[in-house]
Amino acid sequence: MPIPRVLVALVSWNSSLHLREAVASVPEGVPVLVVDNASSDGSAEIARSAGARVIEAGANLGFGPACNRAAREGAPSETILFLNPDAALVDGSRTLAALLGALDADPAVAAVAPRLTGDGQERFQLRRLPSIGSLVREALLVDRLFPENPGFRHDRYLDRDRGTAFDVEQPAAAALLVRRDAFEALDGFDPVYSPAWFEDVDFCARLLESGRRIRYVPEGRATHVGGVTMNAIPYRDFRPAYVRNLFLYLARHASPGVRAVARFSTLLGALVRLALLPVVRPDHARGDAAVAHARVVRGLLGLGWRSALFPEGRAA
Repeated sequence: MPIPRVLVALVSWNSSLHLREAVASVPEGVPVLVVDNASSDGSAEIARSAGARVIEAGANLGFGPACNRAAREGAPSETILFLNPDAALVDGSRTLAALLGALDADPAVAAVAPRLTGDGQERFQLRRLPSIGSLVREALLVDRLFPENPGFRHDRYLDRDRGTAFDVEQPAAAALLVRRDAFEALDGFDPVYSPAWFEDVDFCARLLESGRRIRYVPEGRATHVGGVTMNAIPYRDFRPAYVRNLFLYLARHASPGVRAVARFSTLLGALVRLALLPVVRPDHARGDAAVAHARVVRGLLGLGWRSALFPEGRAA
């Protein structure tokens, strides 16, 4: 009996609002496996009722380890489609055919991403790997103040025709089809980035370092709400976890000089944000933002990273 071409893997954590739509978007006959990270909102039951097989992890494993578990325990397949619970395939059969066709056309392509649609997705989905320019611009609010600057447009592929396929460095893992043999050759997502953020960046970097390629395929499409998990977490816990994982990534993929510049600019940026809080309306409650930026300063100064997302509220 031939091995199925695709296994769809989803990780749920209190994802009841969108999970049914995500599972239902997968064509009939394609196996769907949901790893539920100890949701308290009935996500596991919703996934089962929608037709998915569910593994109840019993704890919040984090995104990467849960994806790895899905790959290990899911049905054998040539490829794995990692799909966020707030994403859904558009015309699932056509999208999977387009993605598989791109893989079949070139054995050097190890992963393919459909076009994500939804509010802000054109600026969110496709990125080049972190560089000294992108790190400094983000840290010092340049991209926030001047969102159409040439560096940002280049780094987000906004200077490319999104209606045609092209190679990319780092598509969002909200919808990413990966050859299973390539995924297993790299031991999947690195669990060091738990609970989330930068495991997909690291995986893409390692794919490219291995000589493989990643391709954007706009003939396949998926909707993506975006920000659902992030918005469910207090900013004081999200921001230090995100920055901690950024520097874990840089420790593995950037030169000492780039790391030093990134640390200085990110520290300066956190101090600037703290100084602006009394006079500028932040995206988050002022108290929450103040704690978040103070925790980033603490972590960058080597005093330890604090977040409720880490065991006992801190990183080792």
